[in-house]
Amino acid sequence: MIMKKLLLSIMAVAALTVAEAKKVKFQVDMTGVAVSSNGLHVAGNFQAAAGFPDGPDNGTDANWEPGTAALSNGGSGNIYSLVVDIPAGRYYEFKFINDNNWGPGEEQVPNISKVESNANGGQNGNRWFYVDSLANDTMELPAVLFSGSAPAGKFAVRFAVDLKNETVATDGVFIAGAFTNWGAGQRKMTNLFNNNKVYEYIAILDGGSYQYKFKNGDNGWESVPGGCEVSTNREVNVTANATVPVVCIGSCTACPTAPIPTYNVTFRVDMTNTTCDGGYDSVTVAGAKIFKKFLVGADSVQRNWGDGAYTLSDANSDKVFEITLPIDSGECEHKFRFHKNGITSWEGIANRKPQISSDTALTVYCFNTTAACVPLPAPSNITFKVDMTNETPGVVFVMGTYQTPNWQAGAIRMQPAPGEPGVFIATVNNVCPGSFSYKFVNAADGDSSKQQWEENFPDTLSRGCLEGNGIGGFNRRYTRTSDSAVTLYYVYNSCTVGGIVGLAKVSLSNTYKLYPNPAQSFTVIAFNDNAASHTAVLMDITGRVIQSFENITANELTIPTAGLNQGIYFIKATNTRNESVTSKLIVR
Repeated sequence: MIMKKLLLSIMAVAALTVAEAKKVKFQVDMTGVAVSSNGLHVAGNFQAAAGFPDGPDNGTDANWEPGTAALSNGGSGNIYSLVVDIPAGRYYEFKFINDNNWGPGEEQVPNISKVESNANGGQNGNRWFYVDSLANDTMELPAVLFSGSAPAGKFAVRFAVDLKNETVATDGVFIAGAFTNWGAGQRKMTNLFNNNKVYEYIAILDGGSYQYKFKNGDNGWESVPGGCEVSTNREVNVTANATVPVVCIGSCTACPTAPIPTYNVTFRVDMTNTTCDGGYDSVTVAGAKIFKKFLVGADSVQRNWGDGAYTLSDANSDKVFEITLPIDSGECEHKFRFHKNGITSWEGIANRKPQISSDTALTVYCFNTTAACVPLPAPSNITFKVDMTNETPGVVFVMGTYQTPNWQAGAIRMQPAPGEPGVFIATVNNVCPGSFSYKFVNAADGDSSKQQWEENFPDTLSRGCLEGNGIGGFNRRYTRTSDSAVTLYYVYNSCTVGGIVGLAKVSLSNTYKLYPNPAQSFTVIAFNDNAASHTAVLMDITGRVIQSFENITANELTIPTAGLNQGIYFIKATNTRNESVTSKLIVR
């Protein structure tokens, strides 16, 4: 009876029309449990809105009536179910009852499945679920074991994220990862107690490792700090039911109670080489939660990524654009963009993530690179090829930052390569950018704009040629070092180089570039041999090692030379295929 009073304390749901409801399928696995002769029921605060009648146990409405919503197994099997129409756009609570009244038949909900948790500090022992939009037909709740947390053979994993230092987006808070098909299947999280800004989600998973990330709705994806990131994402290793500790969004730990220090940060970018496709009209910087404290008048404006971009200026016309903003301490995730004739072009590299601990002017990098600007090669022709023999080809596209408009807006349909079954090809003439990102798209419905059709590189061991895109995925990247025509040929969803008889071998020796040479302040090694990673060693003329660089997964390595004496040095580079090349470097 005490439990009944707790259940009755939950607010009733206002009645809505059937047109505003969604079908929800309750399921429970009764394996090993004898079903009561009075039947198996589900009770919760959804019953009145779903049209169930008021029962003898409740004199106010039909909610939490233990004997009116019966489940059935259809005459066989251990899975009992019930489908009801429930209004969407909120969360509900419920319990299974192996009887038609409260008492011994009431299930004992395990802690991981209760409304209450250590993250939200509440007290409530019911199960819960959130009814999302009406966009699809039926929402099927997992067929959990009676008094259990998950279906047989699977695990429940409870995630929690705290947004106490954020303005929560109007469309809510989401989780996305390998278990949701990333953004294409992102799941809305639920704030369960008194708007405490802790949002939770329970995933039902098989054993294994899963990468994921939180998203503050339209305000954008979180930036996962280096201390807990795996390929720009979070990761959980599932071996049993697990409650993942609550974290502050964009942090590795719980939200701090003290105010976060703010510092003045100057963002700078060199646009010297951004002259392709008519150059630019303006340059902006956009980022994650770090931009939320920029003051306009007396108001603190929430700004994130595209919606929160700030325009940089070039006061002395040296093509180095800059702006100073007040930024929270910690990791400062951002990217630069340029705009021309109403078209916005983002940097194609992984998000920039400097650490902020004082007032600072960030290092000047060339737009779309992590190095200083070097002479831009004349335009060249780039041929993209992709081997789809391991896939079911739909309409195959290539897209990237090699042209304007870029990415989805500039996606190019590829054609079957003559005489090469399963291989698709497209040539882009006069590619201007010195360094660009790209990826292939296999659109089953012909629509290249849907993220679900993009390469997602599921094999974690075949990502050595990639870079994180900042939103849980990966891009390919290529750096042009001359105006020579180039063919970029890969197996779809892989770093494996495509190849047929007669195709010139892509090796370290015929793709390695070192520039500028002679060098004054720095030199750059360009790796375009498609190896998973490289090492590089800088030696003096006697062979003494001055500096070594391990596990280089990017296509470029910048080596500072300003602190070296003038003279002759040697650089030896080696890839994971044990190919190596040694080159002479002159420092002036």
